[in-house]
Amino acid sequence: MLQVKFSYFARPRRGRCNCCDRQQTLEGKILLLEDTALIGDLILCGECVAAWGELLGQGREKVVQEWNFSEEKEGA
Repeated sequence: MLQVKFSYFARPRRGRCNCCDRQQTLEGKILLLEDTALIGDLILCGECVAAWGELLGQGREKVVQEWNFSEEKEGA
């Protein structure tokens, strides 16, 4: 069975994206597996990682706003 797994770099680096072929900051890697055997990989820029993640339904969640409900209101 074919599998696609995402891996993100701890420290992005500059290089050529395997998908769009542009010189960009590389942020992640897609691993292509057949059962447990690695059959290929793609090193991708941030835009391509986001696009592939959305296409495959494995995109990273993005925090838009953070709420803190444990703080008490002043004057309440």
